[in-house]
Amino acid sequence: MATVAMNSAISGLNAFQTAINYISDNVANSATIGFKRIDANFSSYVSASSSRFFNPGGATATPKFVNSLGGPIIQDASPTSIAVTGSGWLPVQDGFTSASGLSTNGVRQFTRRGDFTLDQNNYFVNGAGKYLYARSVPRPTTATPNPQPDQGPLVPVQINKDQMPALASTLANYAANIPSNAVAGTVYNGGTITITDANGNSQPMTVTWYNRSALDGTGTLPGVAAGASTGTNAIAASAAGTAPQWRAVLSVPTSSGNGTESIALDFSFGTTTTTAGQLTGITVAGNTSPAGQFGATVTAGTGQVVLSYSAPGLAAAPAQTINAEFGAPNGTAGQPSQLNVAGAGTSQYGGTSISLSTATANGYSAGTYTGTGIDGAGNIYSTYSNGQRLVQYQIALATFNDPNGLVRQNGEAFLDSPEAGFVGYQAPGTGSAGGISSNALENSNVDIGAEFTKMIVAQRSYSANARMITTADEMLQEVVNLKR
Repeated sequence: MATVAMNSAISGLNAFQTAINYISDNVANSATIGFKRIDANFSSYVSASSSRFFNPGGATATPKFVNSLGGPIIQDASPTSIAVTGSGWLPVQDGFTSASGLSTNGVRQFTRRGDFTLDQNNYFVNGAGKYLYARSVPRPTTATPNPQPDQGPLVPVQINKDQMPALASTLANYAANIPSNAVAGTVYNGGTITITDANGNSQPMTVTWYNRSALDGTGTLPGVAAGASTGTNAIAASAAGTAPQWRAVLSVPTSSGNGTESIALDFSFGTTTTTAGQLTGITVAGNTSPAGQFGATVTAGTGQVVLSYSAPGLAAAPAQTINAEFGAPNGTAGQPSQLNVAGAGTSQYGGTSISLSTATANGYSAGTYTGTGIDGAGNIYSTYSNGQRLVQYQIALATFNDPNGLVRQNGEAFLDSPEAGFVGYQAPGTGSAGGISSNALENSNVDIGAEFTKMIVAQRSYSANARMITTADEMLQEVVNLKR
C-alpha cells in the first residue's frame, strides 16, 4: 500500500536528517582540539518477513563513534601542550581550584584534548576546563637522588614553584687517558670536577697529573709542598721505582685555615701484554689537610676513591662523603667502578697529550623556578635558575580494548563503559599507549572534504525520500478519486 511506502520514506527522512545532524556537528567541531567525529551507521528495519513475504519498515540511523582514529598533530607554542601519538588517553576530571586545592565530583574522564595551561593556582587545566591527573614524583634527596614515580592513585597535576633546595654531591666520575709515552717529568692539567658542598655552594676540585721524573722508571713522583694553593701540610715525594707510574693531586677549597687542601693519589697501570694501558690500582699517597678537612680512602679492588670533605664555613667536618669513580663504569648500577678493563675509565695509552673524557659530579646549588615543560617520556618537569630540571609528575596514559565504546561527554572528554573495556594505565612509550609530543596538539579527526561529500549524499537521499512521500501521496489521491 501507499501508506507503507510513505512510512518507509518518512523513516528515510528521519535517518538522513540524523546523518546531516552528525555531519553538521562534525563540521562545527572541525577545528576543536581533540574532537572525535561521529559517523552515521544506517541499517534497515523489517516489520515482517518470511520466505514468501516481506513487509518493509524503512531505515534507521545510529551513531558510529570514531574515537580510535587520531587527528593530525599540529605544533603549538605552549610548552605545556600535549599530543598523544598512540592509542592512550589522558585522565582528567571536572572541577575548580582554590588556594586550598582542587575540588571535583570524583568522576574520572578521559580526553585527547591536550591544550593544558597552568591556572591561577598552578594546576594543569585544558581549554575545556578539565584538570589533568598523573603520577607524582617525589623530590630528590641525598639518599634518593633519582626517585621513581609514585605507583599509587593518580593525583591532580599542580606545579610546585618553590625554590629548589641545594643537593650536595655524593658521586663524582672521572676518566682520562694519560699518554704512556709522555716525556719524563711531564705535568698535565687534568681538568676540574665541580662539586656541590654541604652548604649548597659549587666548589672546584682541580686534578693535576705528574709522571715519574726518569724514563727508565727509576725516578720519583713529586711531593706536594705546603702552601695557600695546595694545603696546610706537605706530602712527601715517592720512592724511586717502576710503579706506580702517575700521581694525581686533587685540590679543593675547604674550611681549614689554609683554605685549600690537597690529596695525592698514585695510579698504577698494567705493563703486561694483556693489561697494558689498563688501570690496575690506586693508593692514597697522603693529604695536606688537618684531620677532618679533606681525606681519602680507596675501596679495595675497585677504581673508587671515597673522599671525605668539609665545606668552607662549616663548623663540623667532614660534612659529606663523595664516591669518586676513576675506573671503568660498573655494569651494576650503584656499584663501584672497576679495575683492569680495557679502553674504559682512566687509562694509559699512547698519545701526545692528556685526553679528558669525563669530569662530572652530581649535586647542584639552590635555584629559583623558571618554567615548566614536558618531555617525550611524559615527564612533567620544572626548570630552575641553577640549570637543573626537576621532574614533578609522570603522565599515565589510559588504554581501552575498544575506545569507540567510550561514552561522550562535554569538552572532548569521555567516560569508561563496559563496551570500552578499561585496560589500565601505562607510562608513555610502553605497550600500546603510544608516546607524548610536547609543544603539540592533536586536532579534530574530522576531514572537511569527506564531511561535505557525505553531506551531498545525505542531502540528495533526503530529497529522494521526500519525493517518495510525494509519490505515495499522489497514489493515495488516486485511490480517493476512485469514488468519484
